[in-house]
Amino acid sequence: MQYCGTCPSYIDCGSKLLFCSRGNLNGKIEMKGCKCGMCPVSIQHRLDGGYYCIHGNLDTLVD
Repeated sequence: MQYCGTCPSYIDCGSKLLFCSRGNLNGKIEMKGCKCGMCPVSIQHRLDGGYYCIHGNLDTLVD
């Protein structure tokens, strides 16, 4: 919540957060900034990219 919930692009969708793991949101999201790269989960797992709320999770990004 500290990162996903305070992101400038985040739209309230109930309890869904941790988009890098759980996947993207349905609906239109304006790209107003991304905090994915500052998230401890992203840093710990050395994730590349961002805007997981738009682009999806790791499973959809890796062939």
